[in-house]
Amino acid sequence: MLKEPEAREQLEEILDQQEYQVYYADSRNTLQIWWDEFKAWLADLLSRLFPSMENTSGTAGNIMILLVILVIVILAACVITYLVKHNKDRMIKTKNPFQSGEELEWSFQQHVAEAKKYEEMEDYSLATRHLFLGLLLNFHERQWLEAKIWKTNWEYYDELRKEQRELAEFFFHFALLFDRATYGKQKLAQDDFLSYRDLALKWINEPHKE
Repeated sequence: MLKEPEAREQLEEILDQQEYQVYYADSRNTLQIWWDEFKAWLADLLSRLFPSMENTSGTAGNIMILLVILVIVILAACVITYLVKHNKDRMIKTKNPFQSGEELEWSFQQHVAEAKKYEEMEDYSLATRHLFLGLLLNFHERQWLEAKIWKTNWEYYDELRKEQRELAEFFFHFALLFDRATYGKQKLAQDDFLSYRDLALKWINEPHKE
């Protein structure tokens, strides 16, 4: 029978063997180690800031999870906003409003009259189209931009920013509605049309200052 010193020495030799050391080794991966260390740091910070707070380790983990979720939501919102804006910009950069030379040769008064006719017929897509073209030709007469059949709405918007910056933003959004009606083949509702009609007519009917 082994004596106590001999038994202790033999036990230490067994525990020093590799299979036992592996058992007691840290089995966490790098990410888990980083996460636990960060939670410990955050828990220590919270305990310093709020000494009365209990269960700081668990609280730190919950706060970290909330922060990660918040960052993901913010990033997702930014990406969606960018994609929507990029798609809108692409629409008015690649489409030209005048589809024929005849539309360009009409006076802005003719387009406004045509818009009124289609509004009475409750065809708000065509009413939007003609009102927009009437507004565009009105700006041409005021020399705020130069109407050409090959130009896109983006080019008109860029010209308008140099002459009438406050009006350019309205024109940009009206151009998006125009694109929806003309190229998106969407049937616009009355509210869509009315949200732009009054302000467009206000600019068209404003006295022309030489």
